[in-house]
Amino acid sequence: MGQRQREVAELCGRLYAALWALERIGGRAGDLDKPGTPHYVISHGPETEFRKRLDEVGSRLYRARTGQPTAQASAAGLLQDIANFIPADGIPSGNFGTEERESFDRGLREQRTVYEEKLGDLLT
Repeated sequence: MGQRQREVAELCGRLYAALWALERIGGRAGDLDKPGTPHYVISHGPETEFRKRLDEVGSRLYRARTGQPTAQASAAGLLQDIANFIPADGIPSGNFGTEERESFDRGLREQRTVYEEKLGDLLT
């Protein structure tokens, strides 16, 4: 697999982490935190699965911005991150292979750690 595919998979992992963080600071637990969901997304048509979650961003952003005043700036930053983490050529439609999964997991893990350190209590 090429470097570009691994980079796209890592971006998708970071995108997933940003969507997860927005879901959490919006005050409602959703399915992004459930065990197995990240791998389900990348194994069942990633483009379709990510687009479903991207369609929900507006309502999650609204809840985060209006739900807790301390989350307002963080919500805006997450929105920018979501935009930055969408691969320029789009999210792949084909399921991720082994190397792509590893890159996805790395991106998800690293970005989630960043959010846990940066956003702390807002994620609970």
